[in-house]
Amino acid sequence: MQYTTKTYYRKDELPPLEDTNFFHYTSSFDWYDAIPAYTPLMIVAFDEEGKPVAAMFAVIARVNRLFKSRFFKRCFISQQPAFFRKGISYIDIFHQLISHLVREVDNKVFFIRYDNLDSAIFGYKGFRENDFYSVKWMSVRNSLQRKRKVWAQLSASRKNQVNKAKKKGLVIEEFTSEDGLPEIYELIKKTNVQKITRRFPSFKYFENFYHYYIKQGKGKILLTRYHGKIIGGIIVGLEKKTTVYCLYYWGKSKLYKFLHPTIFTIYSAMTIAEREGFSYFDFMDTGFLSEKAGRTHFLLQFGGKQRATRQWYRFNSRLINFFANKFYD
Repeated sequence: MQYTTKTYYRKDELPPLEDTNFFHYTSSFDWYDAIPAYTPLMIVAFDEEGKPVAAMFAVIARVNRLFKSRFFKRCFISQQPAFFRKGISYIDIFHQLISHLVREVDNKVFFIRYDNLDSAIFGYKGFRENDFYSVKWMSVRNSLQRKRKVWAQLSASRKNQVNKAKKKGLVIEEFTSEDGLPEIYELIKKTNVQKITRRFPSFKYFENFYHYYIKQGKGKILLTRYHGKIIGGIIVGLEKKTTVYCLYYWGKSKLYKFLHPTIFTIYSAMTIAEREGFSYFDFMDTGFLSEKAGRTHFLLQFGGKQRATRQWYRFNSRLINFFANKFYD
């Protein structure tokens, strides 16, 4: 079957699409709305009857406020595209989607980066035929479907730290008031935050997330308090009742070292996800494949499993991309 592809830069121009994959929801346009540094776009594939069969959301990010040429712009995509029909060749459709994206942003960005694509085989054809190169990477995901509960999956040291935090009076609460957003935003900026996204975004990014995700049941902000004071927190995205994606987590681990706020926050978020019936808690990309310590080691102590994956890159300079391919592959 032949498929056609089309690019959309406005949400109101999109055909009706089902929300199947968190990173490719149509509300992604709302998330990046009115933020000058970002230009969102979505590529939709249609069958011969003109019905949507897949959609892939991407964002063009400007990395410098003063310079606006393509050399200071990047295109980012995360996770497998949204597919709206079974029994079709996802590999062939992805090939068409990524080929269309390359043509679309060829003169608009310096390079393209695609990450958190679980299956290398799934995207191999599309990436190779469009001259992408890959870097070996790791991700960590916790299954919440095991017979052992989240608590039983923790390492002994993690259990001791969580128990100590509880005894000291740490509590977790769900953030529900828009009035407190500026305070949360400043806390994240000042704390040693672990980021999933490429750069720390503006306040508008979090404000949009609150309005179009949290209020719509597609996300949560959880806060850890100690004697009424916020000392940690986590922001998660929700994919129906399947997966919880960890977007940001933070904790005042230096000032409250012996209270272990970051550990308590992550454990509490996983417990809430388990209680609400989600199947997975996904930390996504955590570091290079060969990394033995640091963030990957920290997250594995919560009982998750590391998975080998890849990040795919393509420079829109033939010479640079040629040498990058030679060096990495």
